Amino acid sequence: MNEMEKFLNFGAVVKIRRSFDDDLLKFIELMKSVGFLKEYIECFEKNCCYDKEFNEFSESQFWHYVEINNGNRNDTCIEFQWSKGFTWGDRKDYLNYDSEMKILNVDELIHACNKEHLFKMNYEYTDFKNELQDKESASNLDYFLDFYDWSITKYPDGKYNIKDEQCNTFDFEENTTLDKILNRVYFRMFDYFTDEEDIEELMKEDSQYVKKKYESYMRTGEKLHLLDEDNKKHYTEWFQEIIKGNESKNTIEMNNDM
Repeated sequence: MNEMEKFLNFGAVVKIRRSFDDDLLKFIELMKSVGFLKEYIECFEKNCCYDKEFNEFSESQFWHYVEINNGNRNDTCIEFQWSKGFTWGDRKDYLNYDSEMKILNVDELIHACNKEHLFKMNYEYTDFKNELQDKESASNLDYFLDFYDWSITKYPDGKYNIKDEQCNTFDFEENTTLDKILNRVYFRMFDYFTDEEDIEELMKEDSQYVKKKYESYMRTGEKLHLLDEDNKKHYTEWFQEIIKGNESKNTIEMNNDM
């Protein structure tokens, strides 16, 4: 039996993780795509995952039911029984019942159903080194991808997306072009540098490092034709303020020492 057959015949259960975005939603959409399970999963969704006040699907409602039934708050398992439909229970209880029970994750079940295309999973990984001729710029961008825990996914139809490896989610709702991927990663990289790094501390430790990084980012943006005049002005003014602030601080420190 494959994984899907095990799940349908109680040889396997599916683990739903609370910390993983869309685990529950992906499972429900997968079951809806398997024709003969559609009615069962719609009943499960209505009874266990529905916010009556707002009249919409609610993952929070599902976990509320899990918690008030003394279930694990971090993950739970869903099984299918032909007589009952979909029910859930704690992973340890299933393993205590049958130590040979197969615990699947949602992605494993998606693969077993051959439904990868529904969830942007029919991809191969790539990087900018493979996609760009400018290897220096590609190296800068790939370094940030690795640091930020993002990956680039490439699909058979020539489209791309950005995968957040920590959350197992995709940045674009619909797969898109390499140009849009490039634009998204570049400006996220530069904005992270300007908004989220401790520039004041970096300037204190090594002002030349900050300068070189800024110049490298600007050079990458210009070589890849990503910076228009407004972008250039914004980043140039930001860096000038950083330089002025550092010079002013050094002057104050020198006066204090005197």
